[in-house]
Amino acid sequence: MRQLASSFAALSLLLSFAPPALAEETVSEEQWAKSYGFRLGMEADVLTSTIEANLPDWEAVSGDGTVGGVEGNSFVASFALVAQIKLFGGLHLDADLPFAYGSNHASAPAPGQGDASTIAPELAGVFFGNPSIGLHYAANIFPTLMLIGGLSASIPITQDPSDDTKAAAAAALAVRGYFDTQRALLEHVPLRARGGIELRPIEALYVRSDLVAMFAIPTDGGDTEFFIEQSNEAELRSVGGFGVGARLQAAFPLTQTDKLQLAAEPFVGVEPPSSGLYFRAGLLVALDEPLGFGLEQGKLATARVALGARF
Repeated sequence: MRQLASSFAALSLLLSFAPPALAEETVSEEQWAKSYGFRLGMEADVLTSTIEANLPDWEAVSGDGTVGGVEGNSFVASFALVAQIKLFGGLHLDADLPFAYGSNHASAPAPGQGDASTIAPELAGVFFGNPSIGLHYAANIFPTLMLIGGLSASIPITQDPSDDTKAAAAAALAVRGYFDTQRALLEHVPLRARGGIELRPIEALYVRSDLVAMFAIPTDGGDTEFFIEQSNEAELRSVGGFGVGARLQAAFPLTQTDKLQLAAEPFVGVEPPSSGLYFRAGLLVALDEPLGFGLEQGKLATARVALGARF
């Protein structure tokens, strides 16, 4: 195990963008925190199977403002280019450009539950999601405690979406356990407020906790949507940056019938002490209905990968 950790440490240093002299510099009090500094990367989330659950349907996301839909099968692979740019002090600019492939096939309703002739055929498509721009401030209260607060807005660039685009968006809403729904919510302007902490009680242990409130203003006569997201992560990391950890998250789609979705994610990763390439891979598993239990057939289990560089 010690040899494996040493290998990852060596790889992290070799891939570092900083010259060797800079790589050996002492890490500043702020640099250990994920929310501090310049980061540029890509995130990918891919379902390990189709979901058979009470998902958003292709018609619901077209403008009536709902997120819940009918029983159906959905598959999605979503991607996002993400950037965190340090402006001055603890102020950072955040940017997010998502896109996805998704498919959705609604099942016929149970007897007495609706008209089967209204069910859409199987639809699939690629779409560009809602790009986001925002600011956050990271304040180092103690050498081992960082407080974070920020605001962001997303722009619905897709206008008059086709049925295939609606199908892709409907599937993408669930891929992260109803987290980051601002990326795929069609015909809405999502506004988000974020608060959180990052804590390093000992040198090898990193703890992160975030709380996000989002409301999405409709642009085509639908209803305003409200979401709350809460996540907690704990990670053990070696001196060279190799880490293992776990994440527990809760999404609250407050305007829906089912107002809670829990999910957990074990993960591994490499995070350089100062600058260089970072990598993270995990498996997000839904824990409760409607998307869970994620390891069962037809439920939500998402392979997640993040790759990028920090400067």
